[in-house]
Amino acid sequence: MNNPGTVLLTIADFAILEAELEVDETDIPDVRLGQETQIEIDALPNHTYRGRVTEIGNSPIQPAAQNVSQATNFKVIVTLDEVIPEVRPGFTCTADITTAVRTDVIAVPIQATTVREMMVDAEGKIVRQRRDDDDPGDTPSASAAIPADPAGHAEEIEGVFVILDDTVRFTPVETGIAGERYFEATAGLVAEDLVVTGPFNVVRSLDDGDPVRLNERSSDR
Repeated sequence: MNNPGTVLLTIADFAILEAELEVDETDIPDVRLGQETQIEIDALPNHTYRGRVTEIGNSPIQPAAQNVSQATNFKVIVTLDEVIPEVRPGFTCTADITTAVRTDVIAVPIQATTVREMMVDAEGKIVRQRRDDDDPGDTPSASAAIPADPAGHAEEIEGVFVILDDTVRFTPVETGIAGERYFEATAGLVAEDLVVTGPFNVVRSLDDGDPVRLNERSSDR
Protein backbone atom coordinates (compact mmCIF):
# COMPACT_ATOMS: atom_id res chain seq x y z
CA MET A 1 0.00 0.00 0.00
CA ASN A 2 1.27 3.47 -0.94
CA ASN A 3 -0.15 6.88 -0.37
CA PRO A 4 -1.38 8.78 -3.44
CA GLY A 5 1.42 10.77 -5.08
CA THR A 6 4.20 8.60 -3.68
CA VAL A 7 7.14 8.21 -6.09
CA LEU A 8 7.77 4.51 -6.62
CA LEU A 9 10.66 4.77 -9.05
CA THR A 10 12.38 7.09 -11.53
CA ILE A 11 13.25 5.95 -15.04
CA ALA A 12 16.30 7.73 -16.41
CA ASP A 13 16.43 8.55 -20.13
CA PHE A 14 20.03 8.11 -21.26
CA ALA A 15 19.29 9.24 -24.83
CA ILE A 16 20.13 12.79 -23.76
CA LEU A 17 22.74 13.32 -21.06
CA GLU A 18 23.01 16.61 -19.23
CA ALA A 19 25.57 17.85 -16.73
CA GLU A 20 24.50 20.40 -14.14
CA LEU A 21 27.33 22.78 -13.28
CA GLU A 22 27.83 25.52 -10.73
CA VAL A 23 29.66 28.53 -12.20
CA ASP A 24 31.07 31.33 -10.06
CA GLU A 25 29.58 34.80 -10.44
CA THR A 26 32.90 36.19 -11.70
CA ASP A 27 32.87 33.77 -14.65
CA ILE A 28 29.16 33.65 -15.52
CA PRO A 29 29.19 36.88 -17.66
CA ASP A 30 31.49 35.13 -20.16
CA VAL A 31 29.31 32.01 -20.51
CA ARG A 32 27.12 31.84 -23.62
CA LEU A 33 24.75 29.29 -25.09
CA GLY A 34 26.43 26.87 -27.47
CA GLN A 35 29.94 27.20 -26.03
CA GLU A 36 32.04 24.05 -26.21
CA THR A 37 32.67 22.24 -22.94
CA GLN A 38 35.06 19.50 -21.85
CA ILE A 39 33.63 17.31 -19.07
CA GLU A 40 35.43 14.87 -16.77
CA ILE A 41 33.32 12.42 -14.75
CA ASP A 42 34.86 11.46 -11.41
CA ALA A 43 33.62 7.87 -11.59
CA LEU A 44 34.94 7.44 -15.15
CA PRO A 45 38.51 8.80 -14.99
CA ASN A 46 41.06 9.15 -17.80
CA HIS A 47 38.50 10.27 -20.35
CA THR A 48 37.07 13.62 -21.41
CA TYR A 49 33.59 14.04 -22.88
CA ARG A 50 32.40 16.83 -25.16
CA GLY A 51 29.30 18.93 -24.68
CA ARG A 52 27.73 22.34 -25.25
CA VAL A 53 26.09 24.88 -22.98
CA THR A 54 22.31 24.65 -23.39
CA GLU A 55 20.99 26.52 -20.35
CA ILE A 56 22.26 29.37 -18.17
CA GLY A 57 20.56 30.29 -14.91
CA ASN A 58 19.47 33.90 -14.47
CA SER A 59 19.33 33.73 -10.67
CA PRO A 60 21.99 32.49 -8.26
CA ILE A 61 21.70 29.10 -6.59
CA GLN A 62 20.12 29.52 -3.19
CA PRO A 63 21.92 27.95 -0.20
CA ALA A 64 20.32 24.85 1.29
CA ALA A 65 20.15 26.46 4.73
CA GLN A 66 19.24 30.02 5.62
CA ASN A 67 21.86 32.40 7.01
CA VAL A 68 24.63 30.29 5.50
CA SER A 69 27.45 32.23 3.84
CA GLN A 70 28.69 30.70 0.59
CA ALA A 71 30.03 31.71 -2.78
CA THR A 72 27.51 33.02 -5.30
CA ASN A 73 27.15 30.45 -8.08
CA PHE A 74 24.85 30.11 -11.07
CA LYS A 75 23.49 26.90 -12.57
CA VAL A 76 24.65 26.03 -16.07
CA ILE A 77 23.36 23.00 -17.99
CA VAL A 78 25.63 21.29 -20.52
CA THR A 79 24.23 18.72 -22.95
CA LEU A 80 26.74 16.04 -23.86
CA ASP A 81 27.40 15.25 -27.52
CA GLU A 82 27.92 11.52 -26.96
CA VAL A 83 26.29 8.55 -25.28
CA ILE A 84 28.09 7.17 -22.21
CA PRO A 85 26.81 3.66 -21.37
CA GLU A 86 28.62 3.53 -18.00
CA VAL A 87 27.17 6.77 -16.63
CA ARG A 88 24.62 6.84 -13.81
CA PRO A 89 22.33 9.62 -12.58
CA GLY A 90 23.96 11.67 -9.85
CA PHE A 91 27.58 11.13 -10.88
CA THR A 92 29.78 14.11 -10.01
CA CYS A 93 31.82 15.87 -12.67
CA THR A 94 33.98 18.88 -13.43
CA ALA A 95 33.95 20.89 -16.64
CA ASP A 96 35.96 23.44 -18.60
CA ILE A 97 33.83 25.84 -20.66
CA THR A 98 35.67 27.47 -23.56
CA THR A 99 34.50 31.09 -23.43
CA ALA A 100 36.94 32.55 -25.99
CA VAL A 101 39.58 31.43 -28.49
CA ARG A 102 42.54 33.39 -29.87
CA THR A 103 45.06 32.30 -32.50
CA ASP A 104 48.47 33.74 -33.39
CA VAL A 105 48.81 35.70 -30.14
CA ILE A 106 51.57 36.13 -27.56
CA ALA A 107 51.01 33.86 -24.56
CA VAL A 108 52.62 34.63 -21.20
CA PRO A 109 52.96 32.02 -18.42
CA ILE A 110 50.72 32.89 -15.50
CA GLN A 111 53.70 32.45 -13.12
CA ALA A 112 55.53 35.26 -14.92
CA THR A 113 52.96 37.97 -14.22
CA THR A 114 53.25 40.10 -11.10
CA VAL A 115 52.16 43.47 -9.75
CA ARG A 116 54.59 46.24 -8.81
CA GLU A 117 54.13 49.69 -7.35
CA MET A 118 55.94 51.91 -9.85
CA MET A 119 56.37 55.64 -10.26
CA VAL A 120 54.60 57.05 -13.31
CA ASP A 121 54.55 60.51 -14.82
CA ALA A 122 51.59 62.60 -15.91
CA GLU A 123 51.36 60.60 -19.17
CA GLY A 124 51.25 57.28 -17.35
CA LYS A 125 54.79 56.25 -18.34
CA ILE A 126 57.08 54.58 -15.82
CA VAL A 127 59.67 56.90 -14.27
CA ARG A 128 62.92 54.95 -13.87
CA GLN A 129 65.72 56.09 -11.58
CA ARG A 130 69.37 55.25 -12.21
CA ARG A 131 70.77 52.59 -9.87
CA ASP A 132 74.06 53.14 -8.07
CA ASP A 133 75.72 50.35 -10.06
CA ASP A 134 74.53 51.60 -13.46
CA ASP A 135 77.14 52.76 -15.93
CA PRO A 136 76.72 56.49 -16.65
CA GLY A 137 76.54 55.69 -20.35
CA ASP A 138 73.78 53.13 -19.93
CA THR A 139 70.12 53.83 -20.27
CA PRO A 140 68.69 54.43 -16.79
CA SER A 141 67.04 51.24 -15.62
CA ALA A 142 65.48 51.87 -12.31
CA SER A 143 64.48 50.50 -9.11
CA ALA A 144 61.56 52.93 -9.42
CA ALA A 145 60.68 52.86 -5.76
CA ILE A 146 61.83 56.52 -5.48
CA PRO A 147 60.60 58.96 -8.12
CA ALA A 148 63.15 60.66 -10.37
CA ASP A 149 60.54 63.28 -11.16
CA PRO A 150 58.81 65.09 -8.27
CA ALA A 151 55.67 65.20 -10.43
CA GLY A 152 55.49 61.41 -10.53
CA HIS A 153 53.10 59.34 -8.46
CA ALA A 154 52.99 55.71 -7.34
CA GLU A 155 50.69 53.30 -9.13
CA GLU A 156 50.25 49.53 -9.04
CA ILE A 157 50.94 48.05 -12.47
CA GLU A 158 50.61 44.49 -13.75
CA GLY A 159 53.52 43.26 -15.83
CA VAL A 160 56.43 40.86 -16.30
CA PHE A 161 60.21 41.01 -16.01
CA VAL A 162 61.88 40.97 -19.43
CA ILE A 163 65.52 39.90 -19.70
CA LEU A 164 67.72 42.58 -21.29
CA ASP A 165 71.53 42.24 -21.34
CA ASP A 166 71.70 40.00 -18.25
CA THR A 167 69.36 42.20 -16.23
CA VAL A 168 65.61 42.31 -15.81
CA ARG A 169 63.37 45.19 -16.71
CA PHE A 170 59.83 45.42 -15.39
CA THR A 171 57.51 45.79 -18.38
CA PRO A 172 53.80 46.61 -18.10
CA VAL A 173 51.59 44.13 -19.94
CA GLU A 174 47.96 44.31 -20.94
CA THR A 175 46.32 40.89 -20.70
CA GLY A 176 43.39 39.41 -22.58
CA ILE A 177 41.82 36.00 -22.15
CA ALA A 178 43.31 33.55 -19.66
CA GLY A 179 43.73 29.79 -19.82
CA GLU A 180 44.92 27.28 -17.27
CA ARG A 181 48.62 28.11 -17.77
CA TYR A 182 48.86 31.25 -19.89
CA PHE A 183 47.56 34.78 -20.27
CA GLU A 184 47.10 36.46 -23.62
CA ALA A 185 49.37 39.52 -23.84
CA THR A 186 47.53 42.10 -25.92
CA ALA A 187 50.14 44.85 -25.48
CA GLY A 188 53.59 45.40 -23.97
CA LEU A 189 55.52 42.43 -25.40
CA VAL A 190 56.81 41.16 -28.72
CA ALA A 191 57.26 37.54 -29.77
CA GLU A 192 61.04 37.47 -29.15
CA ASP A 193 60.95 38.83 -25.59
CA LEU A 194 62.36 36.54 -22.89
CA VAL A 195 60.43 36.78 -19.63
CA VAL A 196 61.29 35.51 -16.16
CA THR A 197 58.98 32.81 -14.87
CA GLY A 198 59.09 30.58 -11.83
CA PRO A 199 57.69 30.20 -8.32
CA PHE A 200 55.68 33.14 -7.04
CA ASN A 201 58.15 34.03 -4.30
CA VAL A 202 61.03 34.17 -6.84
CA VAL A 203 59.26 36.55 -9.22
CA ARG A 204 57.98 38.62 -6.30
CA SER A 205 61.52 39.17 -4.97
CA LEU A 206 62.85 40.59 -8.27
CA ASP A 207 63.44 44.29 -8.67
CA ASP A 208 63.80 46.39 -11.77
CA GLY A 209 67.41 46.20 -13.00
CA ASP A 210 68.43 43.10 -11.00
CA PRO A 211 71.13 40.95 -12.67
CA VAL A 212 70.08 37.50 -13.93
CA ARG A 213 71.66 34.59 -15.75
CA LEU A 214 69.88 32.72 -18.51
CA ASN A 215 70.44 29.03 -17.84
CA GLU A 216 68.24 27.54 -20.52
CA ARG A 217 66.32 29.04 -23.40
CA SER A 218 62.71 27.94 -23.00
CA SER A 219 60.14 27.65 -25.74
CA ASP A 220 57.65 29.56 -23.53
CA ARG A 221 57.63 33.21 -24.53
